[in-house]
Amino acid sequence: MLRAGRDRCVVCRLDRGWVAMTVALLLVVSVAGTGVASGLSGPTGGAERTGESLMTDRLDAATIDDATDRFDDMSPVKDALTAAAAGPVTAMHDATECGIYGGLYEMARAAGVGVELETDRVPVQPGVRAACDFFGINPWMSISEGTLLAAVAPGGVNSALAALESEGIPAADAGVVTEGSGLVVDGEPIDHPGVDPFWGTSEEYLGK
Repeated sequence: MLRAGRDRCVVCRLDRGWVAMTVALLLVVSVAGTGVASGLSGPTGGAERTGESLMTDRLDAATIDDATDRFDDMSPVKDALTAAAAGPVTAMHDATECGIYGGLYEMARAAGVGVELETDRVPVQPGVRAACDFFGINPWMSISEGTLLAAVAPGGVNSALAALESEGIPAADAGVVTEGSGLVVDGEPIDHPGVDPFWGTSEEYLGK
């Protein structure tokens, strides 16, 4: 159970969830129709673009290869076991539907507390942000399968982060549990997204 005024919020492998989600979006465009998304134009003013060209324009080859490999490694079980062993961990949740915002909101609501998230404490890969901007999607509220959210007692944060790092699991101390209610992001209250924007975007391009 999350403890107000004490626990810290640790985000594990946000890169894995976001990169996989981004490549999934680009693959959707790639397979839509004959691979052409009619009328799709990016911030540079390009006209019609294929999914293949979008992938190479928005993400470098190494990032795409890395993300493709991660489709076979979407389970956060290792992350959870590693954090729990180093902890102490008081709560965990995966950030699948509705992403980080949805997951943290659900954790806060279930425990009757508040959660404050500082997004600048979590590194974001530039290619992912560029691709999400292109599609008009907020990655913080989009499906992030493979990303683990954990509430960790203050005295265990450093040991948990060190243990995760030793296993090659990127993680960040990104927020705190408070006496309030719901989710506050960078000082602004955030409601639960309700519907994951990934699915609407997928349907939009598959229907073209």
